[in-house]
Amino acid sequence: MSDAHPTDSADAPRLDAGADEARPATGLGATGIQTLEDRLRALADEAAEDSGLYIVGVAVRGRPGSRVVEVYADGDGAGIDELAGLSRRLSFLLDTEDPVKGHYRLDVSTPGADRPLADIRQYPQHVGRTLVVRYATAAGDAEATGTLAEATPDAITLQPEAGDAVVVAVADLLEARVALPW
Repeated sequence: MSDAHPTDSADAPRLDAGADEARPATGLGATGIQTLEDRLRALADEAAEDSGLYIVGVAVRGRPGSRVVEVYADGDGAGIDELAGLSRRLSFLLDTEDPVKGHYRLDVSTPGADRPLADIRQYPQHVGRTLVVRYATAAGDAEATGTLAEATPDAITLQPEAGDAVVVAVADLLEARVALPW
């Protein structure tokens, strides 16, 4: 599943928006330009290599000179020490590459229970929990709520309180959230 994490794209300037933040990119098709969030995501992915963590979202908020770079990481060992290590490695890469001009604050954390699941690798840790899932069908978007019974790289299986299990292909997932009890 691609990163379904919603970002504030209006607050996330494109690298081609300002001359001081424009950088050519490779492998991005005809334009050769990537957004600031795309560049930060690539650096975060690089910093997470061999750490047991993976990046599920990057968001940039604020205005030039007072930005907040939010990086959401998950993984089996997503404890405070692992997140601190990721933050140090990413800080080094950001200092070296300097993609964010001016002052900014870097926040590295896990996504939290209230954020949508953005990567299929997040699903196995939620087996047994109730999810609310929105997915595409031939007739349009549909929604299902049920206990996550199984998660594979290709599909998830929800068991509603009543009725048959619902199997949703990863390619059809639009959004999934853990149903919080409050």
